[in-house]
Amino acid sequence: MEHEIFRALIDLVSLLNRPDRDLKMIAKAGVNLEAAAFRVLVGIAHLPSTSVGELAAMMGKSYSSVSRQIDKLENAGLVRTYPSSSDSRIRVSELTKHGEEIIAKINHTRERMMQEALADWTREDKESLLFQLRHLYQTMKRLD
Repeated sequence: MEHEIFRALIDLVSLLNRPDRDLKMIAKAGVNLEAAAFRVLVGIAHLPSTSVGELAAMMGKSYSSVSRQIDKLENAGLVRTYPSSSDSRIRVSELTKHGEEIIAKINHTRERMMQEALADWTREDKESLLFQLRHLYQTMKRLD
């Protein structure tokens, strides 16, 4: 059973990680971002005031790749970076007001897409899925 659960998770993660899905999200949200920058922006929104290293680890990308995307996002006025208060060698990133506006558009679009995808699910089915996903996350997090 555990093997099948793992395969289902890989299927889901693979589906969610497809760049063509990111491009559709970007287009539907009406924002002007490259797919790679989009992922980093969403990561920064998910982990506010995060370091490049933390983002790279979360995304499974190299430090230099994530750093380049952060530079692009900073030049576009979507994020700001500053040295960490605990270690000035660490660069911390957070959304600017403009970045928050873009994330709000993306979140609104994602919510509409999820509502469309789950349109034939009952409220109870959605609540059960949410509970089980959170439970699985907490369970797997304990393994770290």
